[in-house]
Amino acid sequence: MTSTSLTTASDNTLTLRRWITVGLPATELFNLWLEPDTLPRIMSHFASVTPVNKSDAHWQIEGPLGKHYRWDTRIVEAQPGEVIAWRSLEDADIPNEGELRLRPAPGEWGTELALTLQFTPPGGALGKKVTTLFDLLPKEVASKALHRFKSLAETGEIPTLHGQPAGRHGGRQDKEK
Repeated sequence: MTSTSLTTASDNTLTLRRWITVGLPATELFNLWLEPDTLPRIMSHFASVTPVNKSDAHWQIEGPLGKHYRWDTRIVEAQPGEVIAWRSLEDADIPNEGELRLRPAPGEWGTELALTLQFTPPGGALGKKVTTLFDLLPKEVASKALHRFKSLAETGEIPTLHGQPAGRHGGRQDKEK
């Protein structure tokens, strides 16, 4: 079962939620999420993530008109096989927090992962409108991150089309005239 939702709190915080089932035990997924190269790989569609140490990471995204937004996060809770939670540190361009909850899937089908991301766009209500207008924090960020994590966990790699020619053109030229 998969599901996505986007809600907005009265304080202009955007909340993204996504659920997915991965065919591996929770402890294995917990450990994989915390490996230093995992977040940079699964979040590369959205942000540049640089691990600083075991609990901290530096994030950067590109916004409209070439503006860069940066923040640092710290893991504030880690219960093996159950939950990983993090928050942005002071002076974040986009204050945020997130949580990954893990629980056994029904019928011994692996582990259900629930990812929740909360962002507070800069500039209050106007900032929220600009963020939504420019899709600065796309609704799909949580969904794509979990699908990329699932692929990494189950196959050891994240599928990509990067560097591959488009199938429509196939690199040939039409010589008919």
